[in-house]
Amino acid sequence: MKDNKRKVSQNFSRAIIRVSEGVSTKKFWANFVGFALLLFSIGFNLWIYRLEPTAKVDPNDNHFQFALVDRTNQIFDFAPKNCSKKLSFVICHLSFLIDHWVPNWAEGYNLPYYYSHIPQIAIVAFWRSLHIGSLFQFYHWVIYFLLSLFPLSLFLALRITGLSWITAGVGALIGSQISTDGFYGLDPASFLWRGYGLSSQLFAMVFLPLAIAFALRGKVIPTILTLAATTAGHLGIGIIAFISVGIVGFRKVLWIWVGAGLLLAYWIIPAYLHNNYHNFSVWDPIWKFDSYGAKEVITRLFNGNLFDFGRFPILTILVLVGLFVNRNFAILFIFWVLMYFGRTTWGSLIDLVPFLKEFHQSRFIVGIHLAGLFLIPIGFQFLFQKLKNIFLVIPIIILFIFMIYPQTTRYAKHNDFLINRGNADYQKVEDDVDSLFLNLKSYLSARPGRVFAGRGGSWGRDFRVAETPYYMFLSTHGISTVLWMPETWSPSSDTEQFFSENQPKDYVLFNIRYVVAPPNQQPQSFWKLLKESPTWKLYEVETEGYISSGVRPAIVSSSKENFINLVHLWIQSDYHKQGLYPQLIFDKDYPKNYGLPNFRMLDEVTYKVPDGSTHNLFSEVPSYMLSVDSYQLPKILSQESDSDMVFKAKVEVKEDCKECIVILKQTFHPSWRATIDGKPVEPITAFPFFTAVKLESAGTHEVIFSYQPSGIKIALLIVSVISLGALFALTSTGQNQ
Repeated sequence: MKDNKRKVSQNFSRAIIRVSEGVSTKKFWANFVGFALLLFSIGFNLWIYRLEPTAKVDPNDNHFQFALVDRTNQIFDFAPKNCSKKLSFVICHLSFLIDHWVPNWAEGYNLPYYYSHIPQIAIVAFWRSLHIGSLFQFYHWVIYFLLSLFPLSLFLALRITGLSWITAGVGALIGSQISTDGFYGLDPASFLWRGYGLSSQLFAMVFLPLAIAFALRGKVIPTILTLAATTAGHLGIGIIAFISVGIVGFRKVLWIWVGAGLLLAYWIIPAYLHNNYHNFSVWDPIWKFDSYGAKEVITRLFNGNLFDFGRFPILTILVLVGLFVNRNFAILFIFWVLMYFGRTTWGSLIDLVPFLKEFHQSRFIVGIHLAGLFLIPIGFQFLFQKLKNIFLVIPIIILFIFMIYPQTTRYAKHNDFLINRGNADYQKVEDDVDSLFLNLKSYLSARPGRVFAGRGGSWGRDFRVAETPYYMFLSTHGISTVLWMPETWSPSSDTEQFFSENQPKDYVLFNIRYVVAPPNQQPQSFWKLLKESPTWKLYEVETEGYISSGVRPAIVSSSKENFINLVHLWIQSDYHKQGLYPQLIFDKDYPKNYGLPNFRMLDEVTYKVPDGSTHNLFSEVPSYMLSVDSYQLPKILSQESDSDMVFKAKVEVKEDCKECIVILKQTFHPSWRATIDGKPVEPITAFPFFTAVKLESAGTHEVIFSYQPSGIKIALLIVSVISLGALFALTSTGQNQ
C-alpha cells in the first residue's frame, strides 16, 4: 500500500514537472489570466454600478422604456379577456402583446407595431413568474445585470472568432470602458442613470458581438438567431447588425438574411407596409438624421473623442493598430466611419441603402464602436504577442487598467451622487406623489381624459418629482399626457405641439380633462380646482370626452411630411370648435372632381385644387372650411372605454346627415376597427390625425372603436414561430452550417 502511494506521488510530481516545463503551462496561465480578466470586468461593473437598481425615479429615456414595460403588463391582463379559449388562444394572446395601443403620449400610438417589443414582453413575463419586488425595480435590476454582464458577451464573441483566452480577456476588460461625450453609442453613458437610459439598445448590444462573430466563422444558424435577437432588441441596431453581418459573413449572407428575415417578418413587413403612419418629425434635430459630416467625424476619431473622451486615447491607438492587423474588422470599421459621415457628406446617395431615408444616421456610432470592440484586443495582441512570458504581459495589463478605468470610475462616482440625491429628493415628496396618483386615477376612472402638466419650455420645466418633470413622470406610470415627445413616431406628435394652454377649445380638441400644476402657478380661468397638496394642485377642464361628433366638410390629400402647416392653421381656427373635421388621406389621385371639396398638398405650403391651379396656404386659406352651410351634429349620449383599447359610445342623430362623423380622439392607424350597431365600417382619418367613422342615418346608434392586432401581422407571426421552431430543430441535429 505504501509503495502504491509512493508511486502515485512520484507520478504526480513528474507530471507537474513535465507540465511546468512544457508549452501547456504557458497556455494554462494565459487562459487563467484571460478568465480572471473576464471575472474582474464583470465584478467591476457589478460593483461600480451597484446603485443603478436602487433608483426611485428616472431622468432619462428610461421613462419611455419603462412606460412600454408597464403597458405590456397591462396587456397581459387585457389579452385573456379578449381571446377565446381555443387552440388559437396562444397566438391571439401573443398578437396583443406584440401589437397594442400605447395611450401615454401624442394622442396614442401603436408603438409595438413599429418599435421593439420583445424586451418588454420578456421583462414582464419573468417578473410575473418570479414575483420579485415591483415591476419598476425589476426592470432596473434587468438593466443593471445586462450592463454588468456585457463583457461576457464580448469575451465569448472574441473566442468564437478564434482569438486566445487572454486576448478575449482584454476584450472583456475594455467592453464597458468606451468613453464619449454622449454620442449614443455602446459606452456606459448611453445606459446609466445620469446618461440616456437606452435600455432597448442595451438588449440589442448583448447579442450584437455574437452575431458578428458567428457570421465571421460562417455559422449560419447561430448567426440567424443572434442577428434576430439583436434586431428584436432595437431595430436601429438591428439594421447596423444586418449590414455588418453582410460585410464579415459575405459568403453566406443571403441565407443569414433570409433566415433572420423570416423570424422578424411579422414585425418588419407590416411596419414597412404602413410606413405612412410612422411620423417623420419636424421637431427632431437635423443632426440625428444627417449625422455630422466627414470633417467632424474624422476630427473626433483622431482626437480620441469616439473612444477615449476625457483620458489619454489608448483605446483609439489600439483601434488604429488593429486596422493594420485584421482585414475583416478593418473593412467593417472603415465602412462605419464612412457611413457615420451621414447625409451631411453623402447627400441623397445615402438613400441607396434600404431603410436609411428616415434612419437617425448619428446612430452609426454604434457600428464604429462595434468594430472597435474587436479591433482593440486584436491591436493589443499584436503589440504584445512577442512577449513569450505571460508574467511580462500582466504588468502591461495592469498599467492598461490604470490608464482607462479612472475615467469610468469618475463618471460612475458622479452617477452615484446623482442617484442618491434623486432618491433623497423623491423621498421628500413621495407621500404627495402617491396622493396625486390616487386622486388622478379615481377621477380618470370616472371621467377619462388626458393630463396636462406643463411643457418643457414653460412652467412644466421646473415642476418636478425629484429630478424629473411631472409631464414625464406621469406618463411613465400609465397616465395619458400631452406635450412631451419621448418618441416622435406618432403622426400626432408634431401637431399636438400647437396646443395653447389659454384656449379652452384646445383642451376639448385633445380631451385634456385634467391639469396638474405647482401651487404657485396662476391657473387659467376655466381650470376648476379639484384637489391640492403642498406640492401640486389638480384641476379639471370641461371637455367632451374621447369620443365626439362633427361634420366632414372636405377631403385633403397629402403625404405624411406635408400636412403639418395645414393642420396648424386648422387648430388655430374655430373650425374644430364648430365641428368641422376634414378628412385626411394619402391618395395621390386627388385632387379630382368629387362630391366634396378637395385638394392636394404638393409640399408644406402649396396646394392644388381640382381645376389644376395651385395656391399658397398662407396667402389663400382654403375655402373648404366653409363648405357645409347647415348641419346638426350628432349627440353623444354616453361613452366608455376599456384599457384604451376599446371605446364605445351611444350616439343620437336627429336627421339624416350625409357627412356627419363620430370621432375618436386617438391617432388614426389602419389597425383601428369600428362597428356601427354591430356592423363593421371603415374608419377614416379626421383632422388633426384622429380616427373617425361616418354616421349618416337618423336614430340612436352604438359605435364601437377597437384596436385589433393586424391580420397580416398575425399571419406572419405564425410564419415566424414556425421558422423559429425549424431553426431550433436544425440546431439540435447539429446542422449549424
